[in-house]
Amino acid sequence: MTEVGDDRSGWSLSTFSGWETLFDRLLKVSEVVIVLTISIALVLFAVREVLWIWFASDPAMREARIEALIKTMNDNWKVGLLLLVPLFYRTIRTFLERVRKAFGMEARLPEDIEEKPNPPQLQAPEAEV
Repeated sequence: MTEVGDDRSGWSLSTFSGWETLFDRLLKVSEVVIVLTISIALVLFAVREVLWIWFASDPAMREARIEALIKTMNDNWKVGLLLLVPLFYRTIRTFLERVRKAFGMEARLPEDIEEKPNPPQLQAPEAEV
């Protein structure tokens, strides 16, 4: 006869076993949507800026627009760093997982961890009278 605790643990595992694959699929889909959205927005922004500079009425106006574009990019370069995180999330995560495996930094199961007792505290020698 099995214990009640065993039945409940088996029930909980069977109930939540498909969640990991569901979350993995949702992560993959959301990454693709985010990357495509950011890429399309960046391409549209670049096209808009090129057209904005190209259709200036005279060369002096073009030069002023190019200068304004460069100043804007210089002031807001940190936004580009924030955009790189979602664009390369999976690549960076995979790389870090491989590095952890290569250098033996994988998380071990609690059964595999060997507990060692702490060394005894050093005591100061008592002064002899």
